[in-house]
Amino acid sequence: MVNHDTQNETDMRAFYASLKPSATTSPSHAVSLKSSEKTKKAIHILQDLFSKDFALLIHPGRSIQMKETLRYLLNLPQNEGLCLTAKSEIKKLLQCFERWSLEYHNASSLSAAAGTELSKASEVMNDLDANVQEFHNIEKEDMCWSNKLVCLQEEKRMLEEKIKTLDAEIKMSTKRRDLFRKRKMELYQKGREVKAKRDDLMINVPRLKTEQDLAGKTRDNIEAEWSKLQEQFIRSTGIKELI
Repeated sequence: MVNHDTQNETDMRAFYASLKPSATTSPSHAVSLKSSEKTKKAIHILQDLFSKDFALLIHPGRSIQMKETLRYLLNLPQNEGLCLTAKSEIKKLLQCFERWSLEYHNASSLSAAAGTELSKASEVMNDLDANVQEFHNIEKEDMCWSNKLVCLQEEKRMLEEKIKTLDAEIKMSTKRRDLFRKRKMELYQKGREVKAKRDDLMINVPRLKTEQDLAGKTRDNIEAEWSKLQEQFIRSTGIKELI
């Protein structure tokens, strides 16, 4: 019984000793005392990189360092102390990292392209909005000036009608003015002729007045003498009594 129990104890220790470097064990615990300093350094680098966000790992320098570190650990000989489970996880991690790096890069490129297109679309939409706004503003100005043009055209039409009326009045007024100017010229010419005659006659006016006065006196004298003669004749002949 003692020998059987001892054997079981030995088997159990050996079994659990083989399970220590499991998949859940961190990379630093997966290194045995036989690991070289270079291997330990690689694991520390892996731990540092593994703690960062994936976006930081795809930087060219870190990405190369990550891949080289994983490949180094993956190709370690058995005497470095990494178990098959650890190497399997490292291989899986390397494959995932390589695939995801490519996919992340493609996604970033797609995102950048989409962002560019979205920016263009946003710019186009802004241009369209600005175009629409400007169109509405121009349309308002167009309506305003169109209405003003209609008013001006109506005012022009009214002025043209007024001009037609004024032209008719001007024509009539010109005709009448010319008529009166002609009559005025005729009167002027006649006036000159009459004045010339008057001037000629005015030379004889004093003489004519003198003659007129003398003729008047002569008529008056004759009338007076005739009256005297009538009275004398009547007295002499007595005709008055006969009548």
